[in-house]
Amino acid sequence: MDQHARGAQHARGAQHVQRIGRSRLFVEPPIRILGPLVIRADTRIGAFSEIARQVEVQAATLGRYCEIGPGCLLGATGHPTTWLSVSAFQYKKGAWSWHPSAADAEVIDPEAGGRQSFRSVGPDLATIGNDVWLGANVVVLRGVTIGDGAIVAANAVVTKDIPPYTIAAGMPATVIRPRVPDDLRDELLALQWWRHSPNQLSGTPYDDPAAAAAHLAGRIGDLEPYDPGFVELAKPPRRAAAPQKKRRRLF
Repeated sequence: MDQHARGAQHARGAQHVQRIGRSRLFVEPPIRILGPLVIRADTRIGAFSEIARQVEVQAATLGRYCEIGPGCLLGATGHPTTWLSVSAFQYKKGAWSWHPSAADAEVIDPEAGGRQSFRSVGPDLATIGNDVWLGANVVVLRGVTIGDGAIVAANAVVTKDIPPYTIAAGMPATVIRPRVPDDLRDELLALQWWRHSPNQLSGTPYDDPAAAAAHLAGRIGDLEPYDPGFVELAKPPRRAAAPQKKRRRLF
C-alpha cells in the first residue's frame, strides 16, 4: 500500500486538501475533511476533528474533537502596512514574475536579518484547543489561542485569546457567556476527556455534562490515552495524461 493510500485510511476527504508551496499536513487519525481545505504552512490537526468546506489554514494547529465551520480562516497572516505598498510584488517573486512586466523585478525578503515580519508563521501560530467549535466564516488571527471547550459564533473575528469553555462572538470576538459553570469547567479541564477515543468514552451520559464529568471521574484513571501518533497526509500522485485517441481519416 502506497503512502497516499495509507493516508486515506486516516482521513476521510484527504483528496480535498490543497497544499500551497511546500506546506505539509500532519493528522492524528482519524479526521474528516468535508470539502476544499487549503493549507499555507505545515499544519497539525488532532483526532476526531471535522473540517467543513472552504476552510483555509495559514498558520494554525488544531486539537482533538474540533468542529470547524465552512469558510473559516485560521491563523490569518498579514500584508505589509509600513512598506511602500500592501501588495505582494515587493516580497514575493512568484506573484507576478509569470508576466513580462514583472519578470525582472527585484524583491525584498521580509525575514531578512532574522526579523519577524508580517508573513512570519513560526512563533505566531494560532492555537485552537480541544473540543472547540468555530461557526461559519470565523477568522482567527495568528498568535491567538482558543481554549479547550470554547465556542466562537459565526462571522466572528478572533483577535485575542478566548478562555476555555466560553462562548464568544462579534468583530472583534468577545466572550458573551460561559459555556458551563466555573466548577464544571475546572472539572472538565482536569479530566481532559479528549485524550480518549469514542470507544473508550462509550456509555458516558453525553447529554448531561455534569453527570458525564462525574461518570468519567470514576473511570478515566483506568483508561489508557488514545495515542495513534501523527501521520502525514501525502499529496495524491499526479495522474498521467490520458493518451489521445487517433482520429480516423474519412478520406
